[in-house]
Amino acid sequence: MRMFKRWYDADSAVSKAINDLEKKPEEIQIMCADYIIDLMKDIELEEMSLDDQYNYIMRRWYDKNIKVSHAIEYLRLCPKDVRREVALKVLDYLEKLT
Repeated sequence: MRMFKRWYDADSAVSKAINDLEKKPEEIQIMCADYIIDLMKDIELEEMSLDDQYNYIMRRWYDKNIKVSHAIEYLRLCPKDVRREVALKVLDYLEKLT
């Protein structure tokens, strides 16, 4: 089994969605975060405490905005098949926005 440095590199669609999102202006990132959160509102996730997310130094690009950070964390914790499906929808959404 291949080991990946970042959780989202395990799936090419997820990796592309995250990388494309990183390159967008913050206002597009926030719109996309709202879209991700809306898509995932009915998905049961692993136990997650978003408050605990901020008990460390924010060094990732998506930690600069709390909404974007939450959306990426939801994506990270959802089942792999859902993660891929959401990533594909995000790629389509980003294409429509830009």
